[in-house]
Amino acid sequence: MHRSRRVSSLVPLIFAPVAAVPAAQAEEAAGPQPAGTALQEIVVTAQKRAEKLHDVPMGVTAITTEELDKQQLVSLADLQSKVPGLSLTQTAPGITRLTLRGQNVGGVGSTVTTYVDDTPFGSSNALANGFGFSGDFDTWDLQRVEVLRGPQGTLYGAGSEGGLLKYVTNPPDPTKFAAAVQVGGEDVSHGESAGSGKGMINLPIGERGAFRLSGYSATLPGYINDPSLGEKDINHGHREGVRAALLFNFTDSLSLRLNAVSQELQTDGSAYTDVVGATNLLLTPPPNQLQPQSGDFNQQRFINEPTTFRYGIYSATLNWNIGWGTFTYITSYGTTDENGLIDQTSAPAAPGAGPGTGTFGDVVTTLLPFVSPVPPAGATSVAGLAETEVIDIRKWTQELRLASAAGQTLEWQLGAFYTRESSALDQTLPLFYIPTQVFAPLTQALGGPSLENASLDARYREWAGFAQFTYHFSPQWDLALGGRWSENKQSASEAVSGVLPTLQGTPLQLSSGDSSDNDFTYSIAPRWHVSSDTMVYGRIATGYRAGGPNDLPFNAPPSVPRAYQPDKTTNYELGVRSDLLDKRLSIDVAAFLVDWKQIQLFEFIQVAGTPGFGINANGGTARSKGLEWTLGLTPATGLAFTLTGAYVDAYLTAPAPDAGGSEGDRLPFVPKWSTSLDGAYTWRAFDDFNAFAGATWSYIGSRFPDFGATPGAGGAFQPEPRPELPSYNSVNLRAGLENGRWAFELYCKNAGDTRGITDYGNVGSPNYGGAVVYVVPRTLGATATVRF
Repeated sequence: MHRSRRVSSLVPLIFAPVAAVPAAQAEEAAGPQPAGTALQEIVVTAQKRAEKLHDVPMGVTAITTEELDKQQLVSLADLQSKVPGLSLTQTAPGITRLTLRGQNVGGVGSTVTTYVDDTPFGSSNALANGFGFSGDFDTWDLQRVEVLRGPQGTLYGAGSEGGLLKYVTNPPDPTKFAAAVQVGGEDVSHGESAGSGKGMINLPIGERGAFRLSGYSATLPGYINDPSLGEKDINHGHREGVRAALLFNFTDSLSLRLNAVSQELQTDGSAYTDVVGATNLLLTPPPNQLQPQSGDFNQQRFINEPTTFRYGIYSATLNWNIGWGTFTYITSYGTTDENGLIDQTSAPAAPGAGPGTGTFGDVVTTLLPFVSPVPPAGATSVAGLAETEVIDIRKWTQELRLASAAGQTLEWQLGAFYTRESSALDQTLPLFYIPTQVFAPLTQALGGPSLENASLDARYREWAGFAQFTYHFSPQWDLALGGRWSENKQSASEAVSGVLPTLQGTPLQLSSGDSSDNDFTYSIAPRWHVSSDTMVYGRIATGYRAGGPNDLPFNAPPSVPRAYQPDKTTNYELGVRSDLLDKRLSIDVAAFLVDWKQIQLFEFIQVAGTPGFGINANGGTARSKGLEWTLGLTPATGLAFTLTGAYVDAYLTAPAPDAGGSEGDRLPFVPKWSTSLDGAYTWRAFDDFNAFAGATWSYIGSRFPDFGATPGAGGAFQPEPRPELPSYNSVNLRAGLENGRWAFELYCKNAGDTRGITDYGNVGSPNYGGAVVYVVPRTLGATATVRF
């Protein structure tokens, strides 16, 4: 059964001003010339000042507008092949865990910070589940995407201990009118077709101002079926958003830029395929646990599982060139809203519980006759259980920077940072009838409409001061030193009510906690320009992820930690960048070693007389070491090759038994080997049109899923075996025509229809199996773009 979809009104609103512009008023654009043999020079802002990528003394990847457009790098999932050492674990668009250089143990706090221009996005607080909400923004009308690998604690603060993802938007241009419209469509094998529309307009305001507006609306085609619900393509969704920017150049040295970014990302269901899983044999799982139960793209649930994300970022940036330096002030306000529902009927009520004895469905079926009126017509005597989750994050930040002019013997920048974040996490456990999906109206006398209602409010405040100094001993040698001191204070309070607390004799359970800590991070980066085309650098840098109070039941015993501590990383890096053969060959290679201490883990606490609960805890240490490379070659006019990849050996160096980790275990979802090879050719086709064609081959090595532990005798936990997820290859193809105004492209993603597994867990399908997420099946698409 397909449900009707609303047609967004956003597209005509964005496109209307473009269509109203007479063609005669549009600036005539000359046809593009085929790419020459010289490699493109890229400018980045990785160190909060504009500089050539070639000169930045750290691992940085910059993905340009041309790459984003021609290679159809639209979302986070598309970026993985372009960034050495980047791993993605995604259960649905918007629910994505980012990992750089192997820093992932399954904790609920993020190790990679997301920025939009100079504005941090998402949560610094693990109590708001920041690990999975990385900001999956559409890349339309972006100037570039920057990915900084390794700790960025000195300039970017908490949560960037693994690295940083930065979306850099196009600024308004006061010098000319510009506009663009793009329409496209896709067809996914084993699924459905979908369309998209995107637009942009840039309007000069006098001689010193400009306004830029861009928008997009795209349907996300589904390909997962649920025969038990009688529905196809249940992971269908949409992404739509608007970006607006207003620029005022008051003088040649003083400017103000106002930005607003808004996006909605919605899916009707998850991308899980049900597999055999551990089938309640967590310590001795069957060898075929990754085998699909009933087809590669089938799942069985008792209720739909929709998820909606709404992002908002509003910022103002003041830049003042005062001659000997630059003063920058940034103020921003960001919002993240998530609303989701999960079918928990077949999930275990406690670790190790099995079907017929310990799933939530068994529990609620037993309770249903006592807590609910007569089921509606058509319902069975079997009850289902849903889990709803609503997250509301509000983040306000202030940053001041004063930087010296570039090109001096001593370059420096000083800064101060403040953020105040509030979050609300509301979860309920409503009952529903199978198969009608009608929710059971529990009476207020039994504690309200849900088995349990939990509301967790948290506050996070951080103050920081940072500085970076670069001393040029000679034109060839320089040394950069950076440091950041920060302090954070946090508080949390939770209220729990519902049927279960009422049956326990405490209808309203209240708990609260607070924490505070301070940290100092530093970076040391010597740099040697061997020649104008070759640079060798070293880097030692530290990062941290803030600790915080634990969300505990009101009756948690004193032995359970009331707070968890920050975890910290120290990164040692040696790299070289070189442009050879008259800039036809580029080499960017970095070797790294990262030590990770006091790792934040999610642990399950088993307490006598309680069903158990999870906490954030510190345990174990880890090490990640490896090699990253990006090699570019343009052997002839119009022909270019790029080889990108990484070897990452990430493992525990001390056990974390309560989380199921043993010394030497590989960290979750980190392939040892990953690489991609992209080839592109552009040539003159006819008139002022160029033709282009390209292909990208990607390889992701084998990985292991999250750690897991099962209670054993005496309350001790036993590590669960982790299956090795097989390696996989994929190929993307593209071809098209373009001139300065028109562009037409055909593309095919995952041309071989690969079944690469990107996520796996024993989540509790109806036969108590597991579930995997595959890469998106073969996708055929086309776009047409016109620029004015």
